[in-house]
Amino acid sequence: MQKTVKPFIALAVLLMMLLSGMGPASAVTRTASDPFVKEVLRLINEERAGHGLSPVVWNQSVGNVSQQWAEEQNNRINRDTYSLSTIHRPGYGSQQIPDGYDWYTEIIGINNNAQQIVDWWMNSPVHKAGMLSPSATDIGIGYMKTTKSGWYGMYVVVANIAGYPDTRAELPPHPGIDMASFKDGDIAAVDSAGNLFAYPTAFGGDLWKRSYIGSGFTGALEVEVADWNADGIQDIVARWSSGKLTVHYGLARGGLAAARTVGSSGWANYDITVTDWKQGDLYPAIVAKNQSNGRLYYYNNPYGERHGSRTLIGASGWANLEIFTLDFDYDGRMDLIAKTPHGQLKLYRTNGNARFVSEYRRIIGASGWNTMHHLSSINNHLGNGRPGILARDKYGNLHHYPVSPNLVNRRSTIGQGGWDTLMLGS
Repeated sequence: MQKTVKPFIALAVLLMMLLSGMGPASAVTRTASDPFVKEVLRLINEERAGHGLSPVVWNQSVGNVSQQWAEEQNNRINRDTYSLSTIHRPGYGSQQIPDGYDWYTEIIGINNNAQQIVDWWMNSPVHKAGMLSPSATDIGIGYMKTTKSGWYGMYVVVANIAGYPDTRAELPPHPGIDMASFKDGDIAAVDSAGNLFAYPTAFGGDLWKRSYIGSGFTGALEVEVADWNADGIQDIVARWSSGKLTVHYGLARGGLAAARTVGSSGWANYDITVTDWKQGDLYPAIVAKNQSNGRLYYYNNPYGERHGSRTLIGASGWANLEIFTLDFDYDGRMDLIAKTPHGQLKLYRTNGNARFVSEYRRIIGASGWNTMHHLSSINNHLGNGRPGILARDKYGNLHHYPVSPNLVNRRSTIGQGGWDTLMLGS
């Protein structure tokens, strides 16, 4: 009985492995010390270095998956069942490599040597994009040398490339690429589920592309994109319904650090803008409007961490004004723009020392601004280093108004519909 049962058991186990995406174990184990593997890896990292990217590192578990599939392709060649239409397994090996990756691809090549393999990948836009992805961190490489007549001893090479956050945290930042999630001119957006997205500037074009940054922003009342600690990387300052004020520092390799407290309590009743308010300050400050009593305050930022002391800069009358800041007259001193209940934009110039200039308040937007349900300043959105105004209208369309010295210019629509579902920051 045993002699008849065991084959059925083996067949059942094999069938389960195939259905689950697993395959038989590889006949050969390739490691990073294998001369051919070492040369392919060297050439790939040489190409990455030439494009300003940090290297990918060998992952033996991924390499075992690569080797198994290289052997399978070689077996198909030997059986005359090889086909380009089935050269990739379902999921491209994503079901077989270790969990935890946030980016993945599989590339396959057949050629005479390592250099020709990598050259072929570099000349194929799809393969090149995978090999040179800034998100890639780990790689596995498998290969077999063909013995089938007519294949001339060519190498069948499979490379599985993945991005693992844990590896990324240990790798140096890409030397030639700015991987920060938010850059000057980008827009932050939080959806109803509390997910944070970055919309990179399209330089006046439609903002169709976005990147998921993280979750956990349910309860945020306001987000601001600013370099809070002046390290050259944009951060996210958030005001919460709990009354806290926090900062998520941007990371050079992309993503955000965990929230750190800027203000412990009492901020739920304030509208804020993070800005270079006072000349000579090393770090951006906060201009905050108390929604109840209409007072306006300047909070300094002495160390790029928690906020410092506050100064009253507007005793009353601000409650019904929607405010944001930009250097409207290009004099190097930050100004404040206020939308009035009549739908006008009014200019409040400053003296560079955190105080308003005593003068007649000029109207810089005559009418129609009441149709805008979001207004904020945005710098460098066109890539020219100049300020602008980000505005969302009541229909959910998003607009950018370039600002030249003492003039709000004609707008460009950068988002058609749907933007009223998002909380925006710039």
